[in-house]
Amino acid sequence: MSRSAGDKVPTMVDVARRAGVSPSTVSYAMTGSRPISEATRQRIQQAMVDLGYRPNVFARGLKSKRSHIIAVLFPKNERGMNLGSMEYIFGASDHAQDRGYHLLLWTSGADALDDLAGLAQQGLVDGVLLMEVRLKDPRIEVLRNSELIFTMLGQNADPGELDYVDTDFDQCARLAVEHLAGLGHRHLGFVHQDAATIASGRGNAIRLRDGMLRAAREAGVALTALTCQSHTDGGRKAFAELLAADPRTTAVIAFNEQATPGLMAAAVAGGRRIPEDFSVVCVDMPAQAALMTTPTMTTVGPVAADMGKAAAEMLIRRIEGQQLGAPSQMLFDGELVVRASSGPAPEPR
Repeated sequence: MSRSAGDKVPTMVDVARRAGVSPSTVSYAMTGSRPISEATRQRIQQAMVDLGYRPNVFARGLKSKRSHIIAVLFPKNERGMNLGSMEYIFGASDHAQDRGYHLLLWTSGADALDDLAGLAQQGLVDGVLLMEVRLKDPRIEVLRNSELIFTMLGQNADPGELDYVDTDFDQCARLAVEHLAGLGHRHLGFVHQDAATIASGRGNAIRLRDGMLRAAREAGVALTALTCQSHTDGGRKAFAELLAADPRTTAVIAFNEQATPGLMAAAVAGGRRIPEDFSVVCVDMPAQAALMTTPTMTTVGPVAADMGKAAAEMLIRRIEGQQLGAPSQMLFDGELVVRASSGPAPEPR
């Protein structure tokens, strides 16, 4: 229902009158502080829609002792936020809204611990989704000390009793390596994140690197691994470094969404056709980005939006007391989606 500027803003009393219930019942429906029947809840929700009523989130928080706000901690860095990261956040946001929560994106750096402690102490958020998790992540101790509920999208070195949703990077590494090895490629490259990201101990980067090295050994193929700046020029430089390290390289696995177009451009500029002469596979690149490369990108990874949804649900269940005791820990398998960027190894020259 739309309203003009002069229309009266509907109140909770108006909603109660339209739904045929008391104002207190409307409050119970919004806060969940007392059980009401599903039929009554639906009648109240329909009345809100009909009247265009939007409850004040802070007023709800005063009554329920919750703000219904979740903070997503995504530390800003030189790499910025790629499409893959946005997919995780959008998946979490969409699900949180379905469950009556709002998401706040917090981009302070991973070392801004005083700022994080302040956020935790103010009581403005009910819980936290922790992203870009390091193997030794100082934010975890701050959140534990504040007793603020949190769930990790990723995991530290020893998650123990902590809740997390993560990718099974060993499984993804095996899928990528076995795909290329099965096409006859014996000399592979692995283009990783930048050196600073590796040095910081980012969990996903370390786990995938180690998984790639194990998978290559098990498949009996050579693997040249190198770090790469997250931009197109970094990708071009990485291609030159790969060939300098092993001129027989015929395929590359990339875990660097922003650098991959530069890598592909350098291969083509060097006289290599993709995939006839040189194959490329990307790990954790969303379908939207994969379909924008030329040729379209073969990918390995889970659906990021599904992982974001699962993490949001895990956190909300903790906040609302539906999950007690043992930690919730979930690994998502990757899926191999073969597109036009990978093909049989070329005949030796």
